Amino acid sequence: MEYAPLTWSSCPPSYPSLLDKQRREVAGLCVVYKTHEQHVPHPAALRQPWARPHGHATRTAATRDHQLIVPFARTETSLRSFLPRYTRLWNRMVQQTQRHSTSSLQTFKSAGNAWIRQP
Repeated sequence: MEYAPLTWSSCPPSYPSLLDKQRREVAGLCVVYKTHEQHVPHPAALRQPWARPHGHATRTAATRDHQLIVPFARTETSLRSFLPRYTRLWNRMVQQTQRHSTSSLQTFKSAGNAWIRQP
């Protein structure tokens, strides 16, 4: 947005903030994708354990093996930190789509942008 200030100067302040929020969410999902699907070594400290599959059939049992365990957070500030926030977002994306199983990061970014833009 800083590359097109004249374009964004006449819009309400809520529009650029929505675009910034979408950009941050896709960037966070890409970090989770890199750590869990591509096994990139430098963000390995951010890797969360996979959720264990249920022993019984439910609606979400098919996607359970691609979900992550959300770390416990006692305070609201901790809930908004990187790991709990993007782990919950990843789990929601896994439940609603099959886009997490793409072959490249660029394809995942495009799919993540399309998923986040949905109402």
